[in-house]
Amino acid sequence: RQVEAAHIGKLVRVSGIVTRATPVKPAVTVATYACEQCGTEIYQTITGPTFMPKSECVSQECQTNRQSGRLHLLTRGSRFERFQEIKIQEMAAHVPAGSIPRTMTIHVRGEATRAATPGDIVTITGIFLPVPHQGFRQIRAGLLSDTFLDAMVIEKEKRAYNENVITDAIRDEIEARAQDSDIYDQLAGSLCPHIYGHDDVKKALLLLLVGGTERRMTDGMHIRGDIHICLMGDPGVAKSQMLKAIADLAPRGVYTTGRGSSGVGLTAAVTRDPITNELMLEGGALVLADMGVCCIDEFDKMDEGDRTSIHEVMEQQTVSIAKAGITTTLNARASVLAAANPLYGRYNPKKTAVQNINLPAALLSRFDLLFLLLDRPDMDADLRLATHITYVHTHNDFPPLEHTPLEKEFVRNYVSL
Repeated sequence: RQVEAAHIGKLVRVSGIVTRATPVKPAVTVATYACEQCGTEIYQTITGPTFMPKSECVSQECQTNRQSGRLHLLTRGSRFERFQEIKIQEMAAHVPAGSIPRTMTIHVRGEATRAATPGDIVTITGIFLPVPHQGFRQIRAGLLSDTFLDAMVIEKEKRAYNENVITDAIRDEIEARAQDSDIYDQLAGSLCPHIYGHDDVKKALLLLLVGGTERRMTDGMHIRGDIHICLMGDPGVAKSQMLKAIADLAPRGVYTTGRGSSGVGLTAAVTRDPITNELMLEGGALVLADMGVCCIDEFDKMDEGDRTSIHEVMEQQTVSIAKAGITTTLNARASVLAAANPLYGRYNPKKTAVQNINLPAALLSRFDLLFLLLDRPDMDADLRLATHITYVHTHNDFPPLEHTPLEKEFVRNYVSL
C-alpha cells in the first residue's frame, strides 16, 4: 500500500498472501538464428517482454556475395529461462478500515520460481517497474501504465514441516525437553494460554497438529492418518478463538466459515486464466490446506449441498473433479477442525445428544473426536473464569500458569520433528 510512483525503478520489499500462481513457462532470453545461404549463426539478446525477430542475414559473407539470406530461428541454440507470474494480496491486518485489500503482480524468473504456492504468506524483495505497452495498447493507455514487481528474493513466512530447517541446537533443546514427564501438558497448555480451561480440548488439538500414522496396505488400500475434530458447544466458549490459534500455529492453516464458503470454494473451481484464456483448476480451501489443518467455523450453518463436498476429503483425502472437460483427482491430506453450535443455539439438556447435534450420521462418523463444550451455571467456576478474563483484559497477557507456556516456534519445531 505504501509503494508509490516515486518507487518505480527502486528496490522495494512487500509482504502479502499469494492468491494465484501461473504454471512455470520458458521465456526466451537469447534467440539464435541460422542463415539459409551461408549457414552463419546470429544471436539476438532479448531484454523486453516482446521482441522483433530478425529476418535478413547481416553476416560478412552474405554482404560480400550481395545476397540477403533468410534467417531461421533455432530452438536448440536459443537460451530460455523459467518464468512465472504470481499475484499477491495485502494481508488483512494491514488493510485500513473500510478499504479492500490491494493486489500486486509479481514476475518471477529462474531459481525463484515455484518458491510460493497459493495460500502462502510471503515477503518479496524486488524492483518495482512499469509495464511497457506496445502498439495499439499504448495508444489506448495513453500516459498511464500498469506496474509489476520483478522479484529477486522470495521468503516464506511459515515453512511446511518437511521444509523446516532444524539446527543441532534446536534438536538438543527439543530432546532435553522431551525427557520431562509433563511435556504433553506443557505443549497442550502452550496452544492458546489466554483461553481459560478446556485442557482436554487443547490436548486433542495438539494431537491433531501432530497427526497419526498413514497406512498403505500391500494391496494398495490407504488408511488416513489425519485426525478430524468437531467442537460442538454453546455460544461464548472460545471455539472460534481456538480455531484461529490452530490456523495460525499450523504451517499450512486455512480458516474459513460455513456461511461464507461454498462447496466449490472448499474443493476446487474451474476458472479461465486471464493471461492465456485457457480453462484451469483453482484449488479451494481444503486443497490449499494439503498437509495442514483446515478450520471451518459455523459448521452447522453450511448448506447441505456444500457440506457433502467434505465427505470425500475427510475419508479418502482426495478431491475428484469432472468439470468442463477436466477430469482429475487432487490431494487434500488435511485435518478438518470444525466448530458448530447445537440445533437450538444452546445445548438443550432435555433433548438427546443426537437431537441437539443435528448433523448427518455420515458426517459424524468421519469425525474422530467430538467435544460437547457446555456452559453450565456454576458459581465457583464462573468466578474463576471472570477473574481470568479481567486479568487478561487488564494486563494484555495471560495470568501466571503452572507451566510457563512454550513459544510458538518451539511448538512448531517440536511437532515437525
